[in-house]
Amino acid sequence: MISLLRGILRQRAPFTLVIEAGGVGYELLVTQQAFDYAPPIGEECELWTRLIVREDSMTLFGFASLEERALFDQLIAISGIGPKTAIGILSGIGEEALREAIRSSDVGRLVGIPGIGRKTAERLIVELRDKLLKEELASSESSPSNKARTDALQALLALGYQRTVAEKTIRDVLRDQPDSGTNAERLIKAALKNSIEK
Repeated sequence: MISLLRGILRQRAPFTLVIEAGGVGYELLVTQQAFDYAPPIGEECELWTRLIVREDSMTLFGFASLEERALFDQLIAISGIGPKTAIGILSGIGEEALREAIRSSDVGRLVGIPGIGRKTAERLIVELRDKLLKEELASSESSPSNKARTDALQALLALGYQRTVAEKTIRDVLRDQPDSGTNAERLIKAALKNSIEK
């Protein structure tokens, strides 16, 4: 399995990069983010990769980060979504925005991705929403900001907020007041104030 590739960038075209490593030129299909991240031709390039082997082909896909590759892996595990479609989805919205759209069940935002219809958008949410929320909860122990966010979410749910409303309120607060993200009490107060004002 080729997990990481580092070498000299020899060629670039939309969504395709050729990296020479050890005297071999590797052609990668990449996300928009990986393409933007790539250096000028002739310079060293490093990308996280995933090799997909089919009966009639071997295709190497490239990613700007481990998180992007992990989300790609989750996308291709969904029935009806192949590697090229997954690359298109990630390129159309970006890894973090895609996670947020799925977590908040934002069908409209997902349908805005080229080539994604309503049924596919709904399938993405059904298949991935709980997995992404579990990942977020699991990482909360190691990150003060994630722990504060999780604690604030639990508090709003206990107060009777719907999950999607509570998550959106917290995201809005974190966007407008990023300094409140590491203190659960401050985050809860700001979220309550924000929802009352709306």
